[in-house]
Amino acid sequence: MYIKFVKLKFTIMRNEEVIHDIKTQSGAILEKLNDRTLELFQLKDLDISEGIYLRDMPIRGRGVGRVLGALKVKSNFTDFQGKLSANDWKTVSEKLKSAEADTKLYAKMENDENGKRFISDIVYHNDKKKHEDTVKLNRYFDWITESLENSEKAYSLEHFHFDPRKEIFNLTLLDTESDFDVVGNGLDFWKAGDQFTLSALSFNYDPFFQRLICSNGAITRDHGFGTYKTRSSFNDRKIEATIQKALTVKSDIVQEQIIMAVNHLQKNNISLAEFYHYKNFIKSKNADGIYDGILSKYFDDTHFYKAYGINIDEKSAKWKSTANSGINAYDFFNLLTWIASHPKEVKMERQDRQELQIKASSLLFKKELDLEDIASFTSVEYPRIKAML
Repeated sequence: MYIKFVKLKFTIMRNEEVIHDIKTQSGAILEKLNDRTLELFQLKDLDISEGIYLRDMPIRGRGVGRVLGALKVKSNFTDFQGKLSANDWKTVSEKLKSAEADTKLYAKMENDENGKRFISDIVYHNDKKKHEDTVKLNRYFDWITESLENSEKAYSLEHFHFDPRKEIFNLTLLDTESDFDVVGNGLDFWKAGDQFTLSALSFNYDPFFQRLICSNGAITRDHGFGTYKTRSSFNDRKIEATIQKALTVKSDIVQEQIIMAVNHLQKNNISLAEFYHYKNFIKSKNADGIYDGILSKYFDDTHFYKAYGINIDEKSAKWKSTANSGINAYDFFNLLTWIASHPKEVKMERQDRQELQIKASSLLFKKELDLEDIASFTSVEYPRIKAML
């Protein structure tokens, strides 16, 4: 008698707690967003009279700017209504619509506090898409939790945040067993993870990294690793595949890129131009002086004035790009990500912190820092020939 033994493969679900937390937190918010719908329309359907309307629904907020962009006019276009007669305004608006009449867009509709419908946002539609994007926002969370169920990686939920103003979800997962040594000295370990930013109109995926020594977070956006799609380029099959690949497929490629980038930073200092690039970013967000403390504590440039003995503000961008700050590039990167990752110690708005994390990754993956490949000063005794005299 022949007995065949079959080896059974059992998948052990390692992420029960994370899945439960995601379903609980997303479910409570998605239930409140049930009234949100998307509608396909063309620019010729708009009514540009006392404001901008689509089938009696007013377009507000970001939607107005996007419509004006689709019409190829400046953001202050509607200000001219008061300067023109009713007939002239109607003529101008109708001509604008007819020029781009067949342009298709999606309108995101919701209810205001009084239960009246309005359009809050708009994105382009792409006729060349092979697959329609009929899946609702909650399906993306289903794909995330289903992928976690089938993943051999063990995740923790690092962040779950919902911005009610923009109606955007931010979900950050950390692979708890993904430690890797970026320097090779057994002291500076990082972990890898995944970040998803979801809305009814866009999907964004970025690898996420955390420096364990100080729990600094870094997001590697715009360096060939992430995926960003608006409603106009949605392909639900690709988005599902992106989520599954991120959460179930183990890969060392990005970790290897991180190690190379860290080693690169360690060997170089930043220039004054690179220092001020990040200081000026904080200053651009410093409404009513809310970040004065951050600027004075973490971006003190008095050392440069003392070292160079000149008014640095008067120097050109080129000069600053060749001036050594004396700050190691990896130290500066760690400073930026520490600021962006420690809201209790550094009072900074969440959106500003996330933007700083992304900008810090631009420094991490910068192919050539300002001070690289610059000739050091030396005295050259070049002879004066007769033709020079």
